[in-house]
Amino acid sequence: MKNYNNYKPEDFLTDERFRKWMLSEGREESLFWEDFKEQFPEKINDLTLARSLFMSLHRLQVQGDKKIKDKIWTQVQEAVDDTDPEAEFYRAPWTLYRWWLAAATLLLVGGLVWSGRSTFNDVPLEYEKQVSRAEISLNEKVNTTKTQQTILLKDGTTVKLKPGSKLSYSDFSANKRIVYLKGEGYFDVAKDSTRPFMVYAGHIIVRVIGTKFNVVSTTGKATGNVSVTSGKVMVYATDNSEDQKANQAIYLYPNQKVVFDATTKIFEKGLVTQPALLTETENPKEFYYSNTSVNNILNDLETAYGVSIRRNTALFESCRITAPLGDLPLFRKLDIICQTIGATYEVFGTEIVISGGGCNL
Repeated sequence: MKNYNNYKPEDFLTDERFRKWMLSEGREESLFWEDFKEQFPEKINDLTLARSLFMSLHRLQVQGDKKIKDKIWTQVQEAVDDTDPEAEFYRAPWTLYRWWLAAATLLLVGGLVWSGRSTFNDVPLEYEKQVSRAEISLNEKVNTTKTQQTILLKDGTTVKLKPGSKLSYSDFSANKRIVYLKGEGYFDVAKDSTRPFMVYAGHIIVRVIGTKFNVVSTTGKATGNVSVTSGKVMVYATDNSEDQKANQAIYLYPNQKVVFDATTKIFEKGLVTQPALLTETENPKEFYYSNTSVNNILNDLETAYGVSIRRNTALFESCRITAPLGDLPLFRKLDIICQTIGATYEVFGTEIVISGGGCNL
């Protein structure tokens, strides 16, 4: 194995095994990188940051001209490698800053390349145009009040429509369940495996079978977002072709969200601001712990909230704490745990990473 002790995030991006791992979406080299995390727990943060950078740089919804992208990558490498040897003391933060600057430039230029080359394939992106081109008769509900309104659709789906928002829908007598949203709405979709439910929201489409989620339309806005309470949804850009929908769709699970920038055509996936417990059971977890293993507590949180918490399990193997976490929000629970064991945590995309710490209690 290479000497990874001095690896920075930008070093991972040029590592052949890392790139192979990322390009295969974890199907290749996964055992190697799992072993790596066990051997180099202190590098997990750098590895996670490198993954986030890599995914951001490869999430352009349509590939631009290869020569242009190769040129940009060359400029990125030059920005990273061209470091003043006499300023080695400042190398890490300055190099990382330059990498972020170069990466941002790549994303911006990539977005411009996409904008210049793509077409909308005759798919209208504004609410009014989408509604006017609908093949069936639609009803429209406009919330002109200052309070949220609940709409019950024919199939049993409920929509909580925010003030100033619009929703167009049919009686769902056809084989499809399609609605059009302008503004913001919270959907509790009735399950029907034979007729997927689709929400057209400006530049994005949300496709589900039965679940609960919130949508903020991109109509008239630079960004839109989707957050999931339960179930699973698929989100993709309105102007994608049928092949691109399958290849470039974003899949969301409970407590995950995605933000779509209509200007750059880029999706950014992450956790919701306040993750909620997945389900209420007959015996809900109370989260009151006495002399309990930190690993066991974190396992409970992963299961209860459906999140991934990355940490060095060996480091906390013998670490036991007493913590009355109760009904505190997830991130407040993590604050208390980390303060107790002297660790810190950060959120990278949909993953929570705990660094440092130990247990001498």
